[in-house]
Amino acid sequence: MKILICDDNLDYLKEVQKYIKIFSMDTGIEFEEFPFSRSADIIDSNIIFDIAILDVEMDGVNGLKLGEHLRKVNPHIILIYLTAHKKYLDDALNLNAVRFFEKPIEPQRFYRGLRDAIDRIDNSVIKFALKEDKSTDIVNAKDIIYIEIERRHSKVVTINKTYHSSEHISFWREKLQGSSFAIPHRSYIVNLNFITTYQRGTLWLNSTLEIPISKSQQTSFYQKFCRFLEGK
Repeated sequence: MKILICDDNLDYLKEVQKYIKIFSMDTGIEFEEFPFSRSADIIDSNIIFDIAILDVEMDGVNGLKLGEHLRKVNPHIILIYLTAHKKYLDDALNLNAVRFFEKPIEPQRFYRGLRDAIDRIDNSVIKFALKEDKSTDIVNAKDIIYIEIERRHSKVVTINKTYHSSEHISFWREKLQGSSFAIPHRSYIVNLNFITTYQRGTLWLNSTLEIPISKSQQTSFYQKFCRFLEGK
């Protein structure tokens, strides 16, 4: 599992590396670490990361812009932000960060955030067989952007293709109960990893797909979205 750490403060960079090593020793989970102190060096690399731990305030390309770039390269990357200021929280929400840690870092909370990031990666590999054009494709849950009801059937939109499933949306509600999926409207199930903009009555997936949030779901959806970002 490739994990990126980027902070232009070398003391914090080393501290995060220390916490990752302790977590790895305690859990037996091995990481391939990539420490950087400059965003530009990451952008110039061709590495596909699974998890990125980014300082928000850096010279040149800041952590939020770097997160946008990394998500374009790998839509499934798990983003964790470090900052000394809460004013960036809304921006982190729109980038769908798993955690937003204030400096100085509290070790136990950091470990819980890292554990949650790994769980999300593990939970995202559920596979489904979907038929389309007389062929059967195996689809990973992590690749599903959203599901929409179509009369008694459902439309399954993935990053590569749109499928028309004979299953009712209730089937997908039962199967996709992990923390990455939520119901903003009775006609939709969305993958929270693909939310790029969130407003009270509307959300956007991948910056282009507009999905309504019903009035009855606004509070519960917002609460789940916040828990998702906080790793709870």
